[in-house]
Amino acid sequence: MRALVRGRSLVSSRVAVVEVTKAVARHDPSADPDPVLGQLTLIDLDPELARAAAAIGGYQLRALDAIHVASAVRVATDLEAFVTYDARQAAAALAVGLRVLMPTGDATP
Repeated sequence: MRALVRGRSLVSSRVAVVEVTKAVARHDPSADPDPVLGQLTLIDLDPELARAAAAIGGYQLRALDAIHVASAVRVATDLEAFVTYDARQAAAALAVGLRVLMPTGDATP
């Protein structure tokens, strides 16, 4: 993942603040998530984005995953790729026309 994103501008939904903080704490409770979060440009969840996320990926896509995909769609013209480890999220992103990269390989057909 580090090699994949090194030197690039990173964008995520504001829900990443919660997700990254929790993930860092699970890995190392004494670690500070702010250096990672400081690298992200965050997209706020507003009513329009919430409606878009609700319409993405069908019922099987988890809510936070849908928010991330909808956030990416919002900035799609400036987006090189959507990066994820999650196959369902990758499928939803592909379905809305995003180029998807998974650290284990390129998910874009």
